[in-house]
Amino acid sequence: MAEIGQTPTKTCNVCDVDLELGKNWTRGNKKKNVYFCRDCDNEKRRANFLKQRAREIGDIVLKKYNGSKDGYVYIVTNPAWPDWVKIGSAMDADNRCKGYQTSSPFRDYSVVYRVYAKDRLLAEHNAFDYAEKIAERRNEWFKMSVGQAKECIQHGL
Repeated sequence: MAEIGQTPTKTCNVCDVDLELGKNWTRGNKKKNVYFCRDCDNEKRRANFLKQRAREIGDIVLKKYNGSKDGYVYIVTNPAWPDWVKIGSAMDADNRCKGYQTSSPFRDYSVVYRVYAKDRLLAEHNAFDYAEKIAERRNEWFKMSVGQAKECIQHGL
């Protein structure tokens, strides 16, 4: 901006390269006051495309996961609640347990029993019905021993 009437030199917001209209910068970006060189703009577009594709793939995977019936019915314990066990179902019991660990500073949840079921949700539901008859229930947690919980799962299969 050395002389009056000159327009200031713009630089790319990402890589600080000088922007020259027609060479590495387009008028469309100038109208929007978006200061990215073509290389950085293309990289941003590619990243946005990949994010959108990842969302689409995630939706497909989630739909297939929800449509799948087989998996495991499991028992999780935590020494903080020695008289309580959690009966649950998942395609991968160990991976589900990792999710519980985030709520515990001691990372002390453990899968003590798992059994494969062709219809994990039905087996879990049946195990819950049986467990409710013999123990106090709080959501998926039951006040019972691991042995009793195993019997409930076996009964539910």
